[in-house]
Amino acid sequence: MKISLSTALDAVFYLLAGFALSFIVINYFLPRPASYVLAATFAIIFTLFAVKISLDKKRKNFSSEKKEKIYGGAMNALNLMDEKTVIELFDKAFKKEGYSTEKKSGGIFICEKNTTAFFKFGFDKVTKTDVVKCFNKITKTRKAEIYAETFSEEVKDFAARFGGKIILKDGKTAFALLEKHALLPEVNASFDSAEKKKLDFSRLLNKKRAKSYLAFGLLFTLLSYFAPIKGYYLVFGAAFLVLSLILRLFGKPAA
Repeated sequence: MKISLSTALDAVFYLLAGFALSFIVINYFLPRPASYVLAATFAIIFTLFAVKISLDKKRKNFSSEKKEKIYGGAMNALNLMDEKTVIELFDKAFKKEGYSTEKKSGGIFICEKNTTAFFKFGFDKVTKTDVVKCFNKITKTRKAEIYAETFSEEVKDFAARFGGKIILKDGKTAFALLEKHALLPEVNASFDSAEKKKLDFSRLLNKKRAKSYLAFGLLFTLLSYFAPIKGYYLVFGAAFLVLSLILRLFGKPAA
C-alpha cells in the first residue's frame, strides 16, 4: 500500500500531539516511566484512528470537489448556450426518459405530462416577468416547468401563487437529468469566482495553523519541566495540543 508524503506527515503530527497530550494526563496519575509507555501506546492507537479519519475525509472532499467542478462547468456551458441549442439538448433528455415531445411556444411540450418546459439559462436572473411570460404561453389545462440555474426566493414565492401550474426546476434538477443520460454539455469556458476570498474569522480555523498550535503545545509542555508553577504550563500546553488536533482533523484547508 502506497503512503503519500502528506499522510506520513499527518501521522507524525498525530503521534507527537497524541503522545504529548496523553502524557500530560497520564503523568498526573502514574510514575514517569509508566507514563511514557502508556502515552506512547495511546499515541500509536490514536494515530491509526486519526489517519483513517483523515484519509476518509480527503477521499470524500476530493469526490465532492470533483462533482462540484463538473456541476459548475455544466451550468456555465448551459448559461452560454443559445436557447435553441438548450432546447435541442433537453429534448434529447426528455425523449430518453421515454416521453413524447413537441417543440412549441418557445419550449418543449411533454405530452405524457401535459406540461411545457421552458428554459431560462443565462447570466441574468429569472424575474417575475419571465414567469408571467411562460404562464401566458400555456393553456388552462397545462402546466409549465421553468428550468434555470437558480431562482430567487421572491420568484419562488411568486411562482407559488399560480396554484401549481408553474413548476421551477433549478440547476441541480437539470444537471441530474442531463447526467443520467450522458448529455452534460462540454465546457468551453470557465469562470473564477470573484468572491473566493472573504474577510472573516475562518482563517483562525485554517488547517495550516495546526502546526503552530502543536509547536506551542509542545513548548508549554516542555517548559513545565523547568517552571515552578507546572500546572499553568500543562493546562495551556494541553489546550494548544487539543486545538491543534481539532484543526488538523477538521480544520478548513487553505484557499
